[in-house]
Amino acid sequence: MIYKGLIYSMVVLLFFTGCKKEDNNSSLGPKNLKEYLVKKCAYVHEINGFYVVASDETPKESNGSSSKEIWTEAIKLFSNYLDQDEDGVIDSDKNELADGLSKNMIFCVGSEKFVNALSESSFTGDVENTIGFMTDKWPYDKSYTGKGWTLDQLSSSTWRPEPFNAIWEETYHTVTEALSRIDDSFKFTEGKLLRVTMDADIADGTYKTEVQNKEENGNYDKVTAVNEYIHQIWAISNCGQESKLNSHQTKALKFMKEKGVDLRVNPKYAHQLGNTVKPVK
Repeated sequence: MIYKGLIYSMVVLLFFTGCKKEDNNSSLGPKNLKEYLVKKCAYVHEINGFYVVASDETPKESNGSSSKEIWTEAIKLFSNYLDQDEDGVIDSDKNELADGLSKNMIFCVGSEKFVNALSESSFTGDVENTIGFMTDKWPYDKSYTGKGWTLDQLSSSTWRPEPFNAIWEETYHTVTEALSRIDDSFKFTEGKLLRVTMDADIADGTYKTEVQNKEENGNYDKVTAVNEYIHQIWAISNCGQESKLNSHQTKALKFMKEKGVDLRVNPKYAHQLGNTVKPVK
């Protein structure tokens, strides 16, 4: 997306066991992922084995909100995604998604430097991806409710709501990335339904990625593009503006609904799933 002159793509930082050796060879260092996160992060929350963590750095694009406040909203969003009936427990039809998050993802709030350092640790074990919210680059607006805006059509990968809160996008990307890891039909690769649908939208001239690709020096890959495409569709659906989607986008949304990721967000959601590991309450 373009926001204040910058492009904001989904940041997926791949890391694998053994890519960096630091404290794990020390008898005094942490022995597992949880201990490592507690040592390195100011804030750590766990939902069914899925970690949401943050540094205590001061955000630069947050309108005065602290890193802790952004982390707290991320926890609330993940909780609401998994608890659509809002009874304070993971919905039975979201158990598989919750497991996919715990086995494949970590969500990190912090500066680009902090997120990169965390993603390179060998303590991540079998977890494959860290998705980060970059507090030194990305916009956070705590007043954002997912509603209150309109659009004529979805025609570009650079479109985002105005005003915008990027924590909604990055947490949703985390959910769809996790689902793509456990459901082959939901992958973003060539030949899969979501990719075919986006490619058809582009071929018809009704959806464009050229501007974003240019801004990213030709490195805007199709896998990332699909995940951003479905985020846009979800944001429009969550706002109650499905009628603005074209036939390709409506097809993608239908598939998203079938897979259980056309998720509703209640800004007044009252629960917090899981447990805060750090700071200790």
